[in-house]
Amino acid sequence: MSFSVLSVFKALILPPALNFITIGVGILLNKYNHKYCARILLFVGAFSLVLFCWSPFSHALLESLETYPALEPPVFSDNEQAIVILAAGSRFNNKEYAKPVDGSRTLERIRYSVFLHEHTNLPILVTGGNTGKVDISEADVMADTLMNNHHINVKWQENKSRNTAENAIFSGAILKEYGIVSIYLVTHAWHMPRAVMMFEQQGIKVTPAPTLFTPSFFGSTLFHYVPSASALNETRIALHEYIGIFWYKLRY
Repeated sequence: MSFSVLSVFKALILPPALNFITIGVGILLNKYNHKYCARILLFVGAFSLVLFCWSPFSHALLESLETYPALEPPVFSDNEQAIVILAAGSRFNNKEYAKPVDGSRTLERIRYSVFLHEHTNLPILVTGGNTGKVDISEADVMADTLMNNHHINVKWQENKSRNTAENAIFSGAILKEYGIVSIYLVTHAWHMPRAVMMFEQQGIKVTPAPTLFTPSFFGSTLFHYVPSASALNETRIALHEYIGIFWYKLRY
């Protein structure tokens, strides 16, 4: 399956497209007098859409992925030999900067990596390819941010990968070339299970360094119980991770 076809397939099986498809099929079945099946699909499509937009549900789903605890500061290097930062998207069309810049999630990962680097002084590898629309890779953009904003030289750049599995495969090859077999791996807490799984498959010993944990729902106001687009996005992220873990176990 090509990367573009896979992207379209993922879009269709994740909310809200999945919900709209379910509702659409229900409307179509109702039109052709399949009343019972139509009602089931309409109910499932509508109810799941509301559920996916409900913050207590989306928070619980994300938190279920955050199985690796945060490192307790101060952080000291034990056997780790490098810090690996996974890209999470770049913004390539920026009129205000006139150059590509890191997306918000990538910046969140970079911020924590800078903290780790300050405590351990370990060399950094950044990993992330390009979108196919520009010549510069996400790894290039990350290296530029680390140099110009934090005065940190990136030791290695992996700029061919298009997903988490390729991050691990191509980065693992670079690390092994330099005799590095133990790393701090930096990514979002909800993304860590899939990332650790793939890096360990490459024979790399991983010390998870997760960042941006889902905030506790305890003490939230009544407003947080109202369905919202942000909750829908959290649900989409969590379902994407669960599907990704399942797919990677089948494929790799």
